[in-house]
Amino acid sequence: MSIFKRKLKNGYSWRAVIRIKGYPTVCETFERKQEAEDWMQNIQRKIKLGQFKFDQHNQIHTFAQLFDLYINDGALQHHSSAKDTLRHLVYWKSRFASFALVHITPELIGKERQLFAKTPTPKNKKRTAATVNRYMASLSLLFGYAMRQLHWITENPCMSLSKLKESPGRDRVLTHDEITRLLSACRQSRSRYLYCIVLISITTGARQGEILNLEWRDIDFDNHLARLRETKNGRPRSISLSDPVIEELKKLYQDRQPLKSLVFASKTAFGRIDIKKAWQTVLRIAGIEKCRAHDMRHTFATLAASQGASNLELATAMGHRTLQMLQRYTHLDVQVTKKFSQNIAELINKRPNND
Repeated sequence: MSIFKRKLKNGYSWRAVIRIKGYPTVCETFERKQEAEDWMQNIQRKIKLGQFKFDQHNQIHTFAQLFDLYINDGALQHHSSAKDTLRHLVYWKSRFASFALVHITPELIGKERQLFAKTPTPKNKKRTAATVNRYMASLSLLFGYAMRQLHWITENPCMSLSKLKESPGRDRVLTHDEITRLLSACRQSRSRYLYCIVLISITTGARQGEILNLEWRDIDFDNHLARLRETKNGRPRSISLSDPVIEELKKLYQDRQPLKSLVFASKTAFGRIDIKKAWQTVLRIAGIEKCRAHDMRHTFATLAASQGASNLELATAMGHRTLQMLQRYTHLDVQVTKKFSQNIAELINKRPNND
């Protein structure tokens, strides 16, 4: 028998776990340690007398209880995409809240997955297989927590379901002419930040969210570096800033508002700016179709690859951590981006030779 103390947002909880050879593991959570100890003694006595109903005990744990405990236990805080995962789990809670965990079978989840895939989004768009798979991954994460940490279930019901086949990823890369037109339109934009944001994106491959989260303390003007503290995979990294980017940042720094820490600060608030309207406007002016802000990453990768960048170098520069080898080469991030960022900046700033 064991009792574990768990820290919550508003205090502590006590997790009582009973493991007796030849019997299933039984556990429960309490607000006070004494309650956990009393419960353990009572349950252990019932098990030895053959009076404890294991199936009935498992049935009292509902999906809603699992959801609440997972959130309050702080487990989600260590997830790299916490906001997205929470949104996914809130949906599943709306479907499974009152269900006992033992009644949530692979068959039931499969039916719910089909329903979710067929149901249009709030914007009346069809859900892609990739979106459905991400929602399923979050659900599997929750059941994994129930199985390994809480011992409420013995199997993860999501593991019996195969992933849906996803369509090939979108691969939009801007041509040199499109880049020239885009940057020209950005310079004329009413948004004083847009040109610098797009330039950073194209020359470093950084995600738009990573760029918009930059603070002035993250900018090293002397060494031409920027520290990305908040990244998609949760691992901070540094990127090298080309000379044109540094020039633009110096202009913004001179006109900054000292009380606002963000490099690209909103005029009316202390939060991040919204560049969606400005982005759509410059695309229309530049005559560029079917282009998203994320396509700047694809463009950076393509241009860097054309200069000889290896997959390892690209993955490191762009902040991908899917290859185990990347764990050993974290020192490359500044070196790699420095190697390619300056070259890309020079490439896109070249003027056609009219001679």
